[in-house]
Amino acid sequence: MNAAAYKKKVENDLINDFVTRFYEKVGYYPTVVTKHRITDDGITVLTLPELEKFFEPHLPKKYNKIVRLGAKDRIRTIVELRCIFFFIGRSMRYNLKPLGDHLGGRDHTTVLHGIRTFRNLYETDPIFRDKYYSIINQIKKDYEPSTLDDTDQTSDKPKSNLLFRLLQGEDPTFEDFD
Repeated sequence: MNAAAYKKKVENDLINDFVTRFYEKVGYYPTVVTKHRITDDGITVLTLPELEKFFEPHLPKKYNKIVRLGAKDRIRTIVELRCIFFFIGRSMRYNLKPLGDHLGGRDHTTVLHGIRTFRNLYETDPIFRDKYYSIINQIKKDYEPSTLDDTDQTSDKPKSNLLFRLLQGEDPTFEDFD
């Protein structure tokens, strides 16, 4: 057994032991998140910092400095990118609070508003739709599951494979969030 396989086995054993003990003491299964989460289809779900890296080429500059997604600025470009980030993050079944916390400590209602804004802009603005597809295409192009093979599955598996469908080029279905 090589070192990577041994590491994976030890990590999996520790997680399973923790989940079993937690269930015995508390009465329900906990959510366990390691480096990456893997869906039922075997598609690795990106962490929020990894997802944010795909937005870097699209970030605007203000006073010769790049404006980060988590900045307090309300530049239209940044607001649109945040909406896309919230939609993709929610499609990977991240909760609202972690999404908001990741981008500057925003409230869960801000994330909901961003998702609603995404829906409206996606349906009405072709330039916004092109920006969204360019980010999805970048994820599709740079997404290499082979580099993520050293991570392990967790007990918290997303309920939908919406990200997989988005990477396959399907249009987003908003019924997943209602």
